[in-house]
Amino acid sequence: MRQVASEDHMKLFVSASAFVTSLRRRARKQLSILHNPLLNWIASQSARLRRRLTLRQMTVIGITGSCGKTTTTLLAGAILSAKGPCNVRADINTSEVAIRSMRSIDRSTRICVHEVAAYAPGSVARSVEILRPQIGVVTMIGTDHYRAFRGLEGVAREKAALIESLPMTGTAILNIDDPYVRAMASRTQAKVLTFGCSAEADIRAADIASAWPDRLRLTVIHGEKTEQISTRLVGEHWVPSVLAAISCGIDCGVSLRDCASAIEAIEPAFGRYSVHGMTGGPAYILDHKVSYWTIASSLKFLDGARARRKTIVFGSISDHPGSSSKHYRRAAKDALQVADRVVFVGPDSGHVEKLRTNDLRNRLFSFLTVHQASNYLAETALPQELILIKSSMNVDHLERIFFSQLDKVVCWRERCGRPKACPNCTAYRKPWPAPEAGRRVFEASKTEPPSLMLSGRP
Repeated sequence: MRQVASEDHMKLFVSASAFVTSLRRRARKQLSILHNPLLNWIASQSARLRRRLTLRQMTVIGITGSCGKTTTTLLAGAILSAKGPCNVRADINTSEVAIRSMRSIDRSTRICVHEVAAYAPGSVARSVEILRPQIGVVTMIGTDHYRAFRGLEGVAREKAALIESLPMTGTAILNIDDPYVRAMASRTQAKVLTFGCSAEADIRAADIASAWPDRLRLTVIHGEKTEQISTRLVGEHWVPSVLAAISCGIDCGVSLRDCASAIEAIEPAFGRYSVHGMTGGPAYILDHKVSYWTIASSLKFLDGARARRKTIVFGSISDHPGSSSKHYRRAAKDALQVADRVVFVGPDSGHVEKLRTNDLRNRLFSFLTVHQASNYLAETALPQELILIKSSMNVDHLERIFFSQLDKVVCWRERCGRPKACPNCTAYRKPWPAPEAGRRVFEASKTEPPSLMLSGRP
C-alpha cells in the first residue's frame, strides 16, 4: 500500500516537474521564474523520487575531481557499456543536469556514469542527493574555482561530499597518489579501492610513456594480472583517468583485459588534448583547462614532445590568487623554457609585453584578438610543428585558430561567453566580422622588419 502511495506521489511530482520545464522554456529571460525556489524544489523532488523508485535498480557512478573527470567518465562509460544499457553524462555536470538526468533516463538503464562538478560550496552535495551514487570516484584535487574555495583544502572538502554520501555497500575509488584524495578514505564506510602509481595502490600503473607524437602507453597491474594498454590519449597526465575508469570496470565485474580493449578505442574528448590538423601541416592540440595550476603539466608534456617546432598559445589564465600580471608573466617565463614560441591572446595578453625584449621578441608574442592570432599562426606555422592551445571554452574559444584552417569560420566575436565548443554553437555559421583593430595591426606588421613584426601590438 505504501509503495502504491509513493508511486502516486512520484506521478504527481513528475507532472508538476513537466509543468515547470514547460514554464521555464517559455520564460527563459524572466530570471524571477527561472530561479524560483519553489519551482526548483518541485523539479529536484521529482528527480529524487524517480531515482528512488523507478530507477532504484540502476547503479550510479559519480565522478568528480579537479582534473580528468570528463575523460574518466567517458572511459568508464565505454568500459561499462558491455555490462548492459549504460547512460553517460559527461562535461555538463551541474545539479540541474543531475535533475534532468534522473527525469529522462530510461528505466531499462542498468548503469549511469555521471560527472559531478564542484563549482560552489554545496554543489556536490546537491548533485549526489539527487543521483544517490553507489560508487564514487575522485581523480585529483587542484585549485579550480579559487574564488569559491580559496585553496586545496576547500576544494577537497567540497569533493569529499561525494565520498561521504556513499552507502556501506558502495565503493569509494580514490587516487592514492594525491594526499587530499587519499585522506577521504577515512570519511566513508564504503569499501575503498585505490589507484595510482604507488606500490600501495590496488590498481597500479607502471612503464608509462607518452612523448608526442606517440600516444599514452602504460602497464596496468591489478593483483597478479597485468595488461599493457596503448591508449589514444595525449600526455602522461591522463594516467589517473585511465586507472580510475579501469577501477570502475573492475568493481563492476569487468575483466582487466576487457577494460583495456574498451579504453584503446577511445579518442580524446574535444578540448581534452584533442588533436586537430591536416596531413603535411602543423598538429594542433586543444586543452580547455585554463586554471593556473594545470600549466605545469602542459609544459611537462611540451618538454617531452618531439616536433619540428613547439608553440604554446595561452588565452585566459584563471583560478590564481593575487595579481594577474604576475601569474601571466610567470607562465610566459616558464613556457619559454620548453617552447620555441609562446603566444598570448586576448585583453590580458598585455601583461607579458614587458618581457618582450632583445631575443625574446622573436619568441614571445601577444595579440589582442583571436582573429589576429589566427592569421599570424596560419602564415607562420611549419609542417610537423606542434601547437598546444590552452583556451577557455566559456571565454576565449581559441579553437577558431585551427578551425579557420580546417573549416570556414565566419564568427570572430570576442569573449562571447557561450559555454560550448564553436562547432556546437548556433552562431558558428553566422557572420561576425573580425575586429578592425586586430586586422589592421596584423596587416601592418607584415611590412615591418622581422624583429618588429612578431608582436601583435603596434
